[in-house]
Amino acid sequence: MKSIEICSIDQFIREILELQTNCFDFFIFRGQRINAPLVPSLARYHYFDGIDAVERRMLVELKRMGKMMLPGAVSEDWELLILGQHYGLKTRLLDWSSNPLVALYFAIRDIDDSETPSYVYAFMGNNEQVIDKDDIPNDQTGISPFEINELKVLRPSLNNERIIAQSGWFTVHPYDNEKHGFVPMDQDDGMRGRVTEFMIVPGIKAKLMSHLNMLGFNAQTMFPELAGLCHYLNWQYLSKAEV
Repeated sequence: MKSIEICSIDQFIREILELQTNCFDFFIFRGQRINAPLVPSLARYHYFDGIDAVERRMLVELKRMGKMMLPGAVSEDWELLILGQHYGLKTRLLDWSSNPLVALYFAIRDIDDSETPSYVYAFMGNNEQVIDKDDIPNDQTGISPFEINELKVLRPSLNNERIIAQSGWFTVHPYDNEKHGFVPMDQDDGMRGRVTEFMIVPGIKAKLMSHLNMLGFNAQTMFPELAGLCHYLNWQYLSKAEV
């Protein structure tokens, strides 16, 4: 996997633009505070009969126990996965964005760890990998998130303010029965060449956060709800204060 060291926001934008090539149909981006494998949070857990079986049971219970709280339209597995992921359920989905500056925000938003590097990953994909959530009820009724045998990219419906604000996409990771787990993208021979790593050097996160704020990327815009506004106000007024 190619890795590029980033020292400024203008360099980051230039490097992103240089990724453009006719070989790929789209790019999605993910920000991480640490250099961790590109694998969904569910993959960190192990279970005697397979963590994928546990995931299915959790979705069944989400549907049963959350019946009074779930939107009426939520009925099938794809919708349940997206909704569960939104509210913190561990699933086979991994969050991405079609906007690289959104990914950069999530990589550096915790500036308390400004003395350690952060990371943005770019994934270069082709249209045949995409599952469009709005098409599933019609053309793709046979596709199940639990039966895919290769990585897919899920384009969700724009029915959630946070997904819209964050230009949200997901990768959908297949469960490997032989390895009894999910294979990280950066270790998958078929995917590794499609991923580029951008390492944000230590010591510049506060400056980058200020630049992102000028460009309209902050907690208020990323989380269009009261909690996001409060987080933004804390940063705006207290980030330079003495503790």
